[in-house]
Amino acid sequence: MPPIFINTDNSDKKKKIYIANKAGGASADAEDKMKAMIIQAFADSSEFTTNKVDDPKGYTLFCEMTEFSGSARNASCKIVIEILRYPASYSKGHGKKAEKVMTSGELSGKAEVSGKDAISQCIEAIMVKIVPKTIPAMIADFAHR
Repeated sequence: MPPIFINTDNSDKKKKIYIANKAGGASADAEDKMKAMIIQAFADSSEFTTNKVDDPKGYTLFCEMTEFSGSARNASCKIVIEILRYPASYSKGHGKKAEKVMTSGELSGKAEVSGKDAISQCIEAIMVKIVPKTIPAMIADFAHR
């Protein structure tokens, strides 16, 4: 069985998968950090790939910063992740939107950090905790696709 594809392409401005608008002027850097953390989480996994493949079948981890306060030195943020099937396919219930994979709870995390580059540290602290929680749901769902 080929590895499960993890979509990390955030280039379509109308269908962004990493959203950090709450971070204001640092939003582009925050979105890049989210993407980097997703890639890092799956880098050593033989079951998953973030590399381009022919006829990819897998998931998109939609990440949104829903809360942010602070500055570059002190930050508090919350990130919510949704697991979406990739590629999006047409269904009566969802139209052309991607179907969300159900999990046993909300995939979100909060962090408060201080120090140099606090926004990046805040994102890293959250992503390290919650991205691994997506793996069992994706593996279970993929077996039925």
